[in-house]
Amino acid sequence: MIRPRKDPRKNPRELDELAVVSGASSGIGAATAQALAAMGYHVLAGVRTDSEADTVRADGIEPVTLDITVPEHIQALARRIADDPERRVLRVLVNNAGIEINAPVEVLPLALWREQFEVNLFGHIAVIQALLPFLRRSRGRIVNISSVGGVAALPVFGAYAGTKFALEAASDSLRREVSAHGVQVVVVQPGGVRTEMAARSGDVSLEIAAGMSAEHRRLYSGLIDATVSSNTAFLERAVPAAKAGARIARVATTPRPRARYTLGTDAAFIIPLARFLPARLMDGILAMSHRSRKPKTAPTPAPESTGSPS
Repeated sequence: MIRPRKDPRKNPRELDELAVVSGASSGIGAATAQALAAMGYHVLAGVRTDSEADTVRADGIEPVTLDITVPEHIQALARRIADDPERRVLRVLVNNAGIEINAPVEVLPLALWREQFEVNLFGHIAVIQALLPFLRRSRGRIVNISSVGGVAALPVFGAYAGTKFALEAASDSLRREVSAHGVQVVVVQPGGVRTEMAARSGDVSLEIAAGMSAEHRRLYSGLIDATVSSNTAFLERAVPAAKAGARIARVATTPRPRARYTLGTDAAFIIPLARFLPARLMDGILAMSHRSRKPKTAPTPAPESTGSPS
């Protein structure tokens, strides 16, 4: 284990340790970066644009260009850690980057299925593969941000939930592979959190629905409208991003972490139900939930289309 050298001139809250947070431009990622910086970590905050970098830059937060689907960005991050001018060790990796594009399984184009898996699963695996050597040296920790959707797949969320189910499985394997090396792997399963991505997801669903064929509109428009309406109403009382980030930072630094943590009352309620109730009973509960939620506004008529958008 590398023992970081202490500098007596440093602020006593500063640590000789690095933390990496992907998807740190806003929402949960930005809040997690801020919370870790407040604990004294030097946070390498993954962003995609210069404007995002300007937004997140702060004491203890260094923005780095990181699209986790771009190998050159990941390689540059690894070099930044290896060449750290203060020889700080990497103690924490929070894999938070993600996208959410929801539509019925039959309707969502395969290109959008693949895009979500590239970001929500394969990108995280690429970052883990590149940074594990640093975490082995420090006996550090990986925190993978999953979702309630990684345990309970709601209608219209098939692709997004699929990526999170896969991340859950990969996290289990990884935890069992690297525990003997001193590296800890923890999964956080948020429910509803008030973020820009969550707020946009309903609009994206409606945009996809607008391009559906007449037959798909007949089959799915009611389900999509009810799902969007339900999620929009729920987000009004969801966990604030700042609270979620503070919770994740505590999970990332607690001395003896559990393998999994839920985040939010909905996750704490839904996940046990999904694990222990018979699948058909869970289907009925979800169906009743959607029937009880009426859209606040009438759906926008969609133009005629010969099929799903590409």
